[in-house]
Amino acid sequence: MQWFFSRSVLFLLFFSAMVSQPWSAGQDLGRGSAFAQDADAVAAKEAFEVAKELGTADAWNAFLASYPTGFYADMARAYLKKAGGQSEPAAVPVVSSGKASERQCSERAELRSQSSSEPTKITFVNKSGMYRAFLWIDFEGNLQDYGGLNPGEQITFDTYRTHPWMVATGPGDCLQIFLPAAEPATVELFRLDADNPKPSTPPRAKPTEAKKKPLVCGKNYKLRNGECVLLQNCGKNAYRSAEGDCYCKKGYQLRNGKCVWPQDKQGFEVAPWKKPGCKTWQAQCNKGNGNACRKYEETCQVN
Repeated sequence: MQWFFSRSVLFLLFFSAMVSQPWSAGQDLGRGSAFAQDADAVAAKEAFEVAKELGTADAWNAFLASYPTGFYADMARAYLKKAGGQSEPAAVPVVSSGKASERQCSERAELRSQSSSEPTKITFVNKSGMYRAFLWIDFEGNLQDYGGLNPGEQITFDTYRTHPWMVATGPGDCLQIFLPAAEPATVELFRLDADNPKPSTPPRAKPTEAKKKPLVCGKNYKLRNGECVLLQNCGKNAYRSAEGDCYCKKGYQLRNGKCVWPQDKQGFEVAPWKKPGCKTWQAQCNKGNGNACRKYEETCQVN
């Protein structure tokens, strides 16, 4: 019965909107989209009045099913709430990764930034649980480092419609490439198969041979809990998490796959005396420790 009533209400709303819009063969069809927009607005108003006259939750829900957005849709939700019905959620435009086109890493060598005539924005939200680096592919096809995100962080870049952005691992391996949309877009980054490489383990030995031949992991792998786990080369000024991922130490930034101290436009390190260990070396140097003085000069002074 409720289904029949809802279908009847929809027919009534549609019929009311149609009869309110007379049409003649002599009309100027060149009005195009403007005519269609005016017709939609009038139809929505007429349907709204019919639903208002009925005043039931079914009538308002039927109206919202046909006209989910706009002024009358907002008013309909208010009337529906007053009538004690369950309101449909407002249709709010959601900017998602669907608006930013994704390209394959295999196309990396062919991609270049084109013109800078269509400014836009692109936001990356790191939901992968892994570190993500961001590199702009410039007009020559070279990669320009724009930092990275730890898990749970997000960043917005002011960019242009034809400027591709590459998402990479900490060491700089390509994971995804995105081209921004004409309007600001948000890209949510999730864990990929590339984040879980299969360990290269030798074939299983027979039970009698297992005691004699322990499991030997290949290069860049380490035996952990009976399995070969991939270890990234964290390099200097970095540390490894319990899961085996690399992160820069406090104060250091990831640049071209390496953790380095922040630099100014001239290439000089910014406040190097704030690096870890500098205070200790300076104190020991003041006490006459020559080795500490040498470390302080090499590490903590402006280069």
